[in-house]
Amino acid sequence: MTPTNKLLSGFAALALVGLLACGGGGGSSAPPTATSLAYTDPTSGSYLLKKNTALSTATHLVLDLVGPASTTGSGVTATFSADTTKVTWANVAVGDPAGTFIQTGTAFNLGAAPQILKGKVTGNTLQVTAAQKGTGSPVSLNAPLLRVALDLKVSQPAGAVTLSADAAKCQVLDGGGTITPITVSVGTLNAQ
Repeated sequence: MTPTNKLLSGFAALALVGLLACGGGGGSSAPPTATSLAYTDPTSGSYLLKKNTALSTATHLVLDLVGPASTTGSGVTATFSADTTKVTWANVAVGDPAGTFIQTGTAFNLGAAPQILKGKVTGNTLQVTAAQKGTGSPVSLNAPLLRVALDLKVSQPAGAVTLSADAAKCQVLDGGGTITPITVSVGTLNAQ
């Protein structure tokens, strides 16, 4: 073997070692990048966090908090947490004032300003409240009580996204004017 052939063979061997060390020769082991949010509604519970299919898009998930048919009330407050490395709390509609994070549903009549409608984000937690003024005209809670939204962050790997309701901080102002703790059932959320 000539010195030139030895040199070229050595370079080829080094290139092959480098390629194999960098994972070459096979497919990528990185998980696929998510392009949408998939939410499956909860199947049981009295207060349900359900997908609003009319207002949601592939990367903007709108969720309605819906109560039971047998209950009346005048207001609700809830606290939700989400994995904010993958999603971010967002306004329900693009035209909402910045940092609103909530819309009223169809159940409560909030009346004229000032209204009892507030959303606040702290870290991965969203606190929301919607209520009518006074307790004299409670309404059926079997309708969207309030709406919240999540946006998929860019370049996220596909997989499960943590979303939960804080049982100690979810309450309803019931038809009798009493503040009562409630359990909010949350479905499953996936970035896909």
